[in-house]
Amino acid sequence: MCNGSVADRWAGTARILFPLLGLGFAVAGADKLLGQSGYRRMFREWGWGEGAQRSVGAAELTGGALIACPLTRQLGGAVLTATSAAMLAAELHRGRGELALPRLALLIAAAGALCPGASRRSGRA
Repeated sequence: MCNGSVADRWAGTARILFPLLGLGFAVAGADKLLGQSGYRRMFREWGWGEGAQRSVGAAELTGGALIACPLTRQLGGAVLTATSAAMLAAELHRGRGELALPRLALLIAAAGALCPGASRRSGRA
């Protein structure tokens, strides 16, 4: 039989999932901030300037750091959900379906941080 409640299992999963998600977003954000050539090309193709690339990068880097910490997880989730929604809309608008599906998965994962209990440190009160 399983020990622990669903909330206990979710808390254990969140302890691993959100820091890894945050790391991924932070790395992608840092790449955009540093002007990695693939991102520069993508943003240029979309007609978005360097400022837009840096803004998205800053949001992803900040949101990634915030989502990794239980105390700021919901704020990080909100930042990353909004940023991912904007990027998903741009990818779909420009016919980049190969980018849209992974972005949708990231958006859903980031939105999970907005759920009550996502910031719990453990299943105990």
